[in-house]
Amino acid sequence: MSSVKSPALTSTDQDALQSAVIEVCENAYFVFVEPCDAPQFASLVEQVRTEKGRGAAGRWLNASVAFRGATSGQIEVVLPERLGIWLVVSLLGLPPDATLKETQLVDGVGEFANMVCGAWLSKAMETASFLLDVPKVTRMPAGWSPEASPQGDEQAYRTVVVNEMPLEVRAR
Repeated sequence: MSSVKSPALTSTDQDALQSAVIEVCENAYFVFVEPCDAPQFASLVEQVRTEKGRGAAGRWLNASVAFRGATSGQIEVVLPERLGIWLVVSLLGLPPDATLKETQLVDGVGEFANMVCGAWLSKAMETASFLLDVPKVTRMPAGWSPEASPQGDEQAYRTVVVNEMPLEVRAR
């Protein structure tokens, strides 16, 4: 996890963020989302960490979208690269074994974060207007993985997306 601390989200914000993730996953990506607790999340992170093989195995992506308006901040989505590939392939309606170009992966994962941010802001502040920046997608350094249990004022909504892959979404 980054060293930047997220402000505590209100329970209303957390509910809206959870609802946004579920809505985007189910309506745009046709996948179901299951909330998970800290031990389940830690187990999933460990699975990703120990994946063997080439390509996306064991690597993580970070997609962030900054927003300005009635309030300012950003949404950050951290997910295994393998899950990012799977989501983009699903969104584009490609065969499951399709090979994505780097630009497709980056644009698709960025769009996922953008959709979650827009859905969350629409739910959290129904009458406010916001400007969203272009999503930024980066690969985390080799060997990086999120902390299993953030401490202090960090707030995260974590989910399992279909094939038991961890997804972390934070607002700050």
